[in-house]
Amino acid sequence: MKVDERQSSAQTRDEELLPQGNPIILIFVLLLCLIILFILTSAIANGAEKMLPNKAAGQTAVAKWKPPVAQKIIQPEMVSADLANEIADKWGIRLISLRLTAAGYMIDFRFRVLNVEKSKNFFDQRVKPHLVVERSNAKLPIPMAAKVGAFRTTNRGQNIKPNKTYYMVFGNPDAHVKSGEKVTMVIGDFKAEHLIVH
Repeated sequence: MKVDERQSSAQTRDEELLPQGNPIILIFVLLLCLIILFILTSAIANGAEKMLPNKAAGQTAVAKWKPPVAQKIIQPEMVSADLANEIADKWGIRLISLRLTAAGYMIDFRFRVLNVEKSKNFFDQRVKPHLVVERSNAKLPIPMAAKVGAFRTTNRGQNIKPNKTYYMVFGNPDAHVKSGEKVTMVIGDFKAEHLIVH
């Protein structure tokens, strides 16, 4: 008797958990939910498409990403155009830049060789280039490293080529020279005054 009562109470609980009603109605409700879901997703997709710009012939709906264009920083020239041409004719080099580097503790000089024969003075290891700070008259030589040597290109291997850029790095102890100051460059017989350091 007790066993039958337990079985009937368990059966009643199971029936309470199961959905009541006709299985056809249940299928109909599920189909209705799917149709509503399909309509909603279509409406969202159409709305997103309208937000995109109109397609021109042969173009895709989404424009290709292009990186932003960096603004060109125009710095004043180291010397006037006339002096630059005079140096190019006489010394066979084109001055490119004279900039602070290494957190301001060095000055990087770049130049392009136009005529190898005329520019030999700039690569002679016997010549000791230096800058003279016009404000203080301080003399700034090229540093010498124990293993590397002087921070400049020399012509030991007869390796100087025309239309190639070369460098010299001058020391700037205590960041003595600031950006915008003028210096005089002395490299053997070559002397250029009022060069602006950037």
